[in-house]
Amino acid sequence: MTATLVVLGGLPGTGKSTLADALAADIGAAVFNKDRLEASLWRDGITADQGSWDAAEHLLTTLAGEQLRRGQSAILDTVARRADSRAAWRATAEEFGAPFRLIECVCSDQDLHRRRLDGRTRGIPGWYEVSWEDVERVRSRAEPWPEERLVLDAAEPLADNLAAARSYMA
Repeated sequence: MTATLVVLGGLPGTGKSTLADALAADIGAAVFNKDRLEASLWRDGITADQGSWDAAEHLLTTLAGEQLRRGQSAILDTVARRADSRAAWRATAEEFGAPFRLIECVCSDQDLHRRRLDGRTRGIPGWYEVSWEDVERVRSRAEPWPEERLVLDAAEPLADNLAAARSYMA
């Protein structure tokens, strides 16, 4: 398979990380998670007030570029709420002549979405567990997604979403 850059975006609790791990196993790609990168920045004293979100998204771009430079695929697991970040990732793929696949994860069932967050423990050192209030805050700051993309619904079985992602990758 040609080295590909895949961005899995969407609100917290919509299945991005689960899908990223399953897809990575399928295509042999590295997964880079924005929250893990930002937590690392926090542990080093770079706070949200100092631009940790932006720095983490820039790190995603750098890591993706390094993977593609080596001829290896990368999956970015992030909310991808900003259009300029998505454009930077697309430009990185273009720089290395790699296909770019944008996948937006959603959850059409609000009760299910809340349940997915309740009691979830990701165990990221130095990071907090995301609440429904965080989802609403991120939703209020998210920019529209006019780009071509695949939209996957966490209300559907993971196997179906993985199959749709595989088809989209082909």
